[in-house]
Amino acid sequence: MQLAVNSLNFALILWVFKLTDSNFAVSALIISFYLPALIFGIAAGVFVDLWDKRKVIIIIDFLLAILIFLFTIIKPSFPLILVNAFLINTLNQFFMPAENSSIPLLISKRNLFWANTLFSFTLYGSFMIGYTLAGPVFNLFGVDAIFYSGAICLSAAFFISHGLPKLETKNGHTLSSGILNLILTETKSTYFFVKGKLSIVCAIVLLSGIQGMIGVLAVTIASYMERVLRIQATDASVFLMLPLGAGMVSGALVVGRFFQSKPRRFIVIPAVIMGGILLFTVGIAPFLARIFNALDLPEYIPHLRYFFNAPSLSSTFAVGAFLLGAAAVSIIIPSQTILQEATNSENRGKIFAVLGVMMNAFALLPVVLAGGLADLFGVVPIYITLGIIIFIIGIIALKPEIFLPEKYIPYSIREFLGLEHWDRK
Repeated sequence: MQLAVNSLNFALILWVFKLTDSNFAVSALIISFYLPALIFGIAAGVFVDLWDKRKVIIIIDFLLAILIFLFTIIKPSFPLILVNAFLINTLNQFFMPAENSSIPLLISKRNLFWANTLFSFTLYGSFMIGYTLAGPVFNLFGVDAIFYSGAICLSAAFFISHGLPKLETKNGHTLSSGILNLILTETKSTYFFVKGKLSIVCAIVLLSGIQGMIGVLAVTIASYMERVLRIQATDASVFLMLPLGAGMVSGALVVGRFFQSKPRRFIVIPAVIMGGILLFTVGIAPFLARIFNALDLPEYIPHLRYFFNAPSLSSTFAVGAFLLGAAAVSIIIPSQTILQEATNSENRGKIFAVLGVMMNAFALLPVVLAGGLADLFGVVPIYITLGIIIFIIGIIALKPEIFLPEKYIPYSIREFLGLEHWDRK
């Protein structure tokens, strides 16, 4: 399923950019990805906790196969593309909490971190393969080939998912309890469950921030490739998606192997700082390339000149994409593990539904702004600004005692950030 969806998402971004030549149109497409979470997210989580998750996965795989095939017919119409993308992502709102909340039903709690590592490995492996193949397939065979292959992959997932065991939980509710009252009751109970739990709130915020960054990159990357790197947007498969996915897969293995027993913040905070530095570097890279290309460098360091030459900028960008993927997965795995460890089988689906709503709500405004601002000012200022903001957030989390005086910070927050920061003073 993930292989088909990842190829489809990238193909749609490229197709809409070529169809409209507008970053804002790509923003509209990404909004059609995120909007279903705001409308159906909480309700989806409630229903997933009531239904057999196996059946949810089977039904959604079947419906997604049909909807992806429809793109072969409606691809000339931008409005119809938006409608179909909205429907596909509405189904995903039911699939994602069913998928995520099924892992703890199949794995013991003490193996959750490693299970999430393996899940991330396969998830981002499919991300890497799907996004990497999408560009070359798009160039060689056209966008229809991606739609056909996506429909075939989802059909295969439909049959494979029949091998899952029954995945039901007992929570005392049924659909006959009244859908609206049930949603309101469960939403309220979820709010009180999350309230005051800083670890859960922080995990949701971190994963939401990752989602927002993915949205901004999705909106701007085609423009960055063609207008800054001067290569075809479809070549983003090679220079961005392949190294980004490889970084995620490698990062997942390293985090799972060496950092399973480490405090979560020791993994997450350095990754946030690295992400900020990398985004800032992507923003200033074109300026550095022009500066160093113009310098009369000594002959004994020719490789330095080549490294900063504009023709090699895309290769340098690929290295940064690999490191960015490793940083992202170093945030995602600990955050997802925190959520799964802090929840139980009766409310886990609702928590992940809230997570989906938060992730998409956080991402919606940056996505809208990114498209409009990129058309007005270009994509480079966006990367520079985001890099600075993320870097500052990471430094504050790394050294909170410098920026957050002890007398103004509640004990619960200091405990969450680490009391040792203030004890050292």
